[in-house]
Amino acid sequence: MNATSKATEPEVRHGARHLLRAVPTGISQVYLQDSVPAGLLFVVALLLAGPQLGLAAVVGSGVGVLTAAALRIPHERIGQGLFGFNGTLVVLGAVGSFQPLGLALLVGTAGAVVATVLMRIADAFLTVPARTAPFVFTYWLTVYLGHRLDWAPAAATTPSPVLGTHGDYLGLFTAEAEVFLVSGWLPGVVMLIGLALVRFRLAVGAFCGAAASVLAVELLPITPPDVSTGVYGFNAALVVVGLLSTGRGWRSCVLAVPAVLLLHGAIEAVGLVPTTFPFVLAMWTADLHRRYRGSARV
Repeated sequence: MNATSKATEPEVRHGARHLLRAVPTGISQVYLQDSVPAGLLFVVALLLAGPQLGLAAVVGSGVGVLTAAALRIPHERIGQGLFGFNGTLVVLGAVGSFQPLGLALLVGTAGAVVATVLMRIADAFLTVPARTAPFVFTYWLTVYLGHRLDWAPAAATTPSPVLGTHGDYLGLFTAEAEVFLVSGWLPGVVMLIGLALVRFRLAVGAFCGAAASVLAVELLPITPPDVSTGVYGFNAALVVVGLLSTGRGWRSCVLAVPAVLLLHGAIEAVGLVPTTFPFVLAMWTADLHRRYRGSARV
């Protein structure tokens, strides 16, 4: 082995270690956390919801990591999972929307590449973090193409008694799972445990955000039939975690939870699937407000 090879070997190992670490952290970054243990627990939660869902998350994060490496993004940033979470959600969205599994994984893989490229573009041009916006726009495009090309929709699944969503109160836990586009109270509980491993305050915040949303929806004159699935609480759970993780206080969370509920309804009213876009809009507002206040003080 020559001197040049010896000199470069530690750098190669360092890069490979960052890329390997980036797969679970890419999954944990769905909840804005740079944590291998949390990412691994989130995979366990997804496996409880269905083996294909755990596979989809790992494939999505892995594709995002490899795409980011091909785009020559610094290994440090890739290792933090910042280019894996959008791919994770895109593949999960494809698997949850279309069948057979092979087609869904193929479509999701292509979408994960697109989402990662969009993330790189946003990273270069936006003044605030893109959050999950690349996933949202890629998922909307994927669903549109699926309808135009007559891809078979994924078969509706009946929740088992263990994972089931019977009873609106279970929306307190299924909302945490719906952040990853899956259902089931047990996966949601495992995800709360993953958040608690990072910081107990985050798990409390996610639960409180979901609880506030469920209560608000239950107080409506006509309660929607799918409250227990968590679809009305996951953006609230996610935005509370996002705000607490970026140094905001509980007052910001109190303002953000009703905001994401209103945004959810507005996006549905125009015929789009809200996914995590209410969370994105709320976080962009908070980020721009902080940036404006900072520049005003200068």
